[in-house]
Amino acid sequence: MNTPSTLGPIACGVLLARDIDSVVTAYQRYLELTVTHSFRLDEATAAGLGLQALAGQSGCLLAGGSGRAWLMAIQAATAAPRDALTTHGWLSQEVLVADVDRLAARLAGSPFEVLRPPANLAVSERIRACQVRGPAGEILYLTQVNAAVPPFELPTCRAAVDHLFIAVLSTPDRSAALAHYQRLAGREGLRFDTRISVVNRALGLPLEQRHPVGTVQLAGNALIEIDQIETATAAPDELCAGTALIVFEAGGTPPREARALSEGPFAGRLMAPLRGRAGERAALLYTP
Repeated sequence: MNTPSTLGPIACGVLLARDIDSVVTAYQRYLELTVTHSFRLDEATAAGLGLQALAGQSGCLLAGGSGRAWLMAIQAATAAPRDALTTHGWLSQEVLVADVDRLAARLAGSPFEVLRPPANLAVSERIRACQVRGPAGEILYLTQVNAAVPPFELPTCRAAVDHLFIAVLSTPDRSAALAHYQRLAGREGLRFDTRISVVNRALGLPLEQRHPVGTVQLAGNALIEIDQIETATAAPDELCAGTALIVFEAGGTPPREARALSEGPFAGRLMAPLRGRAGERAALLYTP
């Protein structure tokens, strides 16, 4: 049996928005999220996130219907565009929902573009999902879990739109990325191959093509999914609109570069920035 993970759950995904007001309004109206904190990004939090250039910008933290905050939006008017389906880095935020068919129908004509209609996943017919491009260019997997799917440890949905429970990474090298997150989590991952239709379509690949995938189970019924997408291009080094980074709760001893936070939604915590093997940005959040 695996030992408990020292990484997780996922604290939040961080979304950079060129127009934060319109993005937040879209999440409030169509996914029924509510703003729990509004703030100006202070220097310590910006450094902890690895987003020093955005210090002083406006931001907010949003929660799903269960009351659990999972999305941070930050104003970044000069952020470059990025297609997460065709570049390495964070590919998607996978969000737990109660009824994916009903939600997908509600998004018709909204700022959320449904890329693939709801369907059962190749990995398990107990999981049903659709893929959506959000108003900042981010990709969301809206996922309904109908029953237990061993060996994965998955959460129980408590709202129409609940919380972020899987961070999906696109990488040129599954083994390197898997080793990186296994080390952080202190837990062995899984390897398998599966079809990723939305990526295949974006890259002009056969829809049935399978890709090497890895998963690392995190604490709090969360996961990191690692998709080896060999034909995707390198992750941009500049700050891009959409999902810029993922913040993970972390255990153990904080690294020396961890910043003490006295302001913002994580006041009283410690945070350290992280760069992954595919160029992705992340942050580790510690309790002192």
